Amino acid sequence: MSSVNLNRQKKINDQMKEVMDDFDRFEYFFASHWKHIVMAAVAVVVVVAVIVTAKYVINKNKLEAAQAFGKATDIAQFEAAFAQYSSAPATAYLQLAKLYSDKKEFAKARKQLVTAAGLTDTPEVQWRARLNLAYLDEMEGKFADGAKAFADIAKTLRAPGSAGYAAEAYYGAGRLYMLAKQNNEARTILDAGRNYIKGLSAEDRQSAADFAGMINSALAACK
Repeated sequence: MSSVNLNRQKKINDQMKEVMDDFDRFEYFFASHWKHIVMAAVAVVVVVAVIVTAKYVINKNKLEAAQAFGKATDIAQFEAAFAQYSSAPATAYLQLAKLYSDKKEFAKARKQLVTAAGLTDTPEVQWRARLNLAYLDEMEGKFADGAKAFADIAKTLRAPGSAGYAAEAYYGAGRLYMLAKQNNEARTILDAGRNYIKGLSAEDRQSAADFAGMINSALAACK
């Protein structure tokens, strides 16, 4: 065998020896630590199983809660659903508040609306809850309080998609100021509402169109 071939064979043998040494070291490591390796693998499986199970339970509970609240039609059914489930659809608070207010249980209705007004992850529900709190003041005969609540909403609500709610608040404030015999305040807020709607984009102006006409009619009645 030539010296070249001998060198090549030696190089191959050295590489094979290195591989075998690595394999022997791995065998020794596994033999020495197999319990820890198996336990670690089992621990990973357990953690994954816990996460998957938790997600399943959460999703299952959310589905069951949505079904329970979706079937609720009266106060007793809503109260039972709230007692059973820790999370509720945002609209459930508005629905229960409406049922309470229909029975003139205004304190209970207000509690539901205050909760809904704090749900920042569902802005449309939050805006509606704030408006309904002002309507609740009106139902209780507190016209000045309701007017101020509407006016606060009208002046501050500028989030995207909120133009219709703000226009409703301008009109509500003007109407309740008139009921409270505060015509100067009524004219001021109604005039501000008209200017607000004029400054809206075409799309937003369309969502506020119904209240634009009401504001103009209320302004005419104030003069």
